[in-house]
Amino acid sequence: MRRDKVLRFLITALAVGGFVGLICGLAFGGGGTATPRSVANAASTTTPSTVQTEGTSLPGQPMTAERARTIGANEMGQVLVIMYHLFDTTEGTWTRTPDNFRKDIALLKAEGFYPINVRDLASGNIDIPAGKSPVVLTFDDSSPGQYRILDDGSLDPDCAVGILQAAVQAGGWAARASFFPLLDVTPKERVLWGQPDRKQEKLRNLVEWGYEVGSHTITHLNLKTASTALAVSQLAESQTTLQNLIGGGYKVTSLSVPYGVYPSNEDILKSGTDKNGNAYGYDAAVSIAERVCASPFSGDFNPYHIPRIRGSANYIVDAIQKFKDHPGLRYVSDGDPTTVSAPKDLDPALGTLKADLGRPVIRY
Repeated sequence: MRRDKVLRFLITALAVGGFVGLICGLAFGGGGTATPRSVANAASTTTPSTVQTEGTSLPGQPMTAERARTIGANEMGQVLVIMYHLFDTTEGTWTRTPDNFRKDIALLKAEGFYPINVRDLASGNIDIPAGKSPVVLTFDDSSPGQYRILDDGSLDPDCAVGILQAAVQAGGWAARASFFPLLDVTPKERVLWGQPDRKQEKLRNLVEWGYEVGSHTITHLNLKTASTALAVSQLAESQTTLQNLIGGGYKVTSLSVPYGVYPSNEDILKSGTDKNGNAYGYDAAVSIAERVCASPFSGDFNPYHIPRIRGSANYIVDAIQKFKDHPGLRYVSDGDPTTVSAPKDLDPALGTLKADLGRPVIRY
C-alpha cells in the first residue's frame, strides 16, 4: 500500500515538473516563437558607445585624437552646397527631372553624404553621423515642381519634396534642405510653389519636417541695381511675411541672393531697418559661384558668400570625383557636433583654423 502511494507521488511530481519546465521554457527561450532571454537582454543592455543614430553624436564619450584618427575626421574639409530651381519632365540648364533628382540623392547617399540646412552650415552646427560628409541642398524660386500637393491631399511623389521625403523614409537620409521661395512674381505659379490656398500649409509642413525656409526677396530683386531703400524694404518684408505665415516663433535666418548679384553695400544683407521701422537680420547668404564651400571652421569661410554648384549636368559628379582625387579636401564628420576634429597636416587649400571656435579642437 505504501509502495502505491509513493509511486503515485512520483508520477504526480514528474507531471508537475514537466509542466513547469515547459512553461519556463516557453517564457525564457526553450521553444516556440518567444524571444530568447539572452537576445532580449543583449538588445536592452547595449551601451551608447555601440549605437550610432543618424544625425546624433555618441553620448557620454568625449572626442579624442585617437577616435578622430580612426574615423578619419576632417572638419576643416570643404562642403558641397547644391542649388536647384525648376523640376520638370525635360532636363535643362536650370531644370532637373524627377528621375535625375532621385539619382542625385542616391549618388550622394552612396558616396557618404548626409544633408544639413544652410543655417546649420553657417553656425557650424553640423550634427551628422561620424564618417559622413555634409551636403546642403537648396531650392530657389519656389516653382511648382519643387512642392506639389495632389487633389486628394497627398504629396506628389514626383515633386522635389516628395522625392526628399521618400529618401528620408528609405533611411540613411534626413529631412534637411533649404528652400528660398518668392512672394510676388510673374508667373504666379512661382509664388510659394503655386496652389495659393495651400501656401501656409506647405511652409509649415517644411518647417515641421525639419527643412529650412529662407528669403529670396519679394520679387527676385536685383540687389545691385535696386536702390538701397528698395533692397532694404524687400529684405525686411520677405523675412517678416514668411515668419508670420509659418508662425510658432520660427525665424528666417538665411537668404539666397537673387541672380547671385550682391549690393554695393553688403552690410544691408546682415541687418537693417526699412522706412517704416521694420527691422530684419540674416545670418547667412548663399550665392552662385560654381565651387565647393570652405568649412565653417576655416578662416576662408564667409557666411554671407556661401558658394553653390548647380544641380544639373555633371556638376555633382565632378565635385564628388574631385573629392575622390583629393580626399584631404573633403569634410568628414567626427560625429560630435560639440567638437572640431581635423588632421594636423592640412591641405593649404583649406585655409587655417579660426582662432576662437568656442568649442574643443581635436588635432591628430
